[in-house]
Amino acid sequence: MRKKVLSALLCTAMTATLVTGCGGSDSSSSTTGGSTSGTTTTTTSESSEAGSSSADAGSTSEVENTVSGDASAADAFVVWGWNDDIKNVLDNEYKEANAEDYARVVFVNTGGSDTYQTKIDEMLNDSSNELYPDVMGLEVDYVKKYVNSDVLCTGDDLGITADDTAKMYQYNKDLGTDADGNMKAFFWQATPGCFQLRADLAKEYLGTTDPAEIQDKYFSSWDKVIEAAKKVNDASGGTCKLFSGYTEAFRVFSNSRATGWYDDSDTITIDPNMEEYMDVAQQLYEGDLTFNTDQWSEDWNANMTGDGKETNAAIAYCGCPWFTYWCLNADTWTGQTILVEGPQQFFWGGTGLAATAECSDKELAGRMIKWITCNPDGLVAINARSKDFVNNTDALATIKADKAASASDMLYKKAKQNIIEFYLPLADSIDASTATAEDQTINDLWASQVAEFVQGNVDKDGAIEAFKASVHDTYDYLNA
Repeated sequence: MRKKVLSALLCTAMTATLVTGCGGSDSSSSTTGGSTSGTTTTTTSESSEAGSSSADAGSTSEVENTVSGDASAADAFVVWGWNDDIKNVLDNEYKEANAEDYARVVFVNTGGSDTYQTKIDEMLNDSSNELYPDVMGLEVDYVKKYVNSDVLCTGDDLGITADDTAKMYQYNKDLGTDADGNMKAFFWQATPGCFQLRADLAKEYLGTTDPAEIQDKYFSSWDKVIEAAKKVNDASGGTCKLFSGYTEAFRVFSNSRATGWYDDSDTITIDPNMEEYMDVAQQLYEGDLTFNTDQWSEDWNANMTGDGKETNAAIAYCGCPWFTYWCLNADTWTGQTILVEGPQQFFWGGTGLAATAECSDKELAGRMIKWITCNPDGLVAINARSKDFVNNTDALATIKADKAASASDMLYKKAKQNIIEFYLPLADSIDASTATAEDQTINDLWASQVAEFVQGNVDKDGAIEAFKASVHDTYDYLNA
């Protein structure tokens, strides 16, 4: 395990078109928005741009950090994130309840999830730097990379007890816990997954806006999904598709697996879910049933707002609570978002907080992380502003009881859906036991080989063998 952890920390994870930090795509985040007085920027050369894959690792771009607050202050307390999601919590709910602690906060926004790990890994090797993180954000795809290392404090170090985390969802606690049972990362978001449909297009091309009917007729199995995709494509003459790209199916399969990317003997494994994903992706591609866009690409975003006649449009996107407010915030979606479970229950993303081993003030780190991730009142306040589906069952019970707080103008009003009521049963069933430290990079390698397969450049067995070889080449301790 130690060997694997060290290798994972040394191997920079490149962003794939399928991978992004919770809180939306890099294009959704801002390097300057919401900054407080005293904001400065620093520039770092990075090896990956939004939407790149591991094959593009040789490219470079200048990406700016945005630093809010006075990092040179003697009592500066530095928090890192890849967008302003964490900063917004600090600047609003946390500041209101913890003004004295907040005054010390310096926030570093790396300007995107694709640059985040590279930058923070460099900083973790330099504890003398004034921007060394005291607290850092972590996303599900790579949380284990840090949790299973010695770069983070444990909950015991921070004064966070089992009683404090008792109302968190178990899957999030599992993600934040190392192999020795020490909890190191603490999530304020829970992220059950679903499909999210645009009501006007659903009405026109599927004939209904009723969530139960859509689920039963079109999304209760992958065969029905394929048939729905054919129906939409034929009815629109190809200007409207059910999905923008076949990658909308990826998270559903990958985050409902029974096994991870390798077993206890460090042998690379392919869960049957992932082979089924290849088959679904191939059917969607060969049938010309999507626009074949990559997730987070310009065309993928454009298809959210097309009219399905003169301009291309997609009806459904793979989503979760944060996806609604981060990504589906255009006029075409506001008040028109329909949620359906889809063929399988899954989850997607989530933002955790962790304190570093060289944290300058572990007492403050403990107070901050406990307030943001364990305090029901604070979590209710966070939900009231952001609509986050929070990682605390007591807070969710309070939110559910307040119909005004749990409703959202992002949802299709005629469907009368309630976000909390919709997601509660899905959140109860989440299992993240397949997560590993290497997931983000391995997901990227998988995406590359699936693309080769669906385009007919290699058969399924060849794609799988090439995938295993590429994983072994990247992590030589994993056996093909």
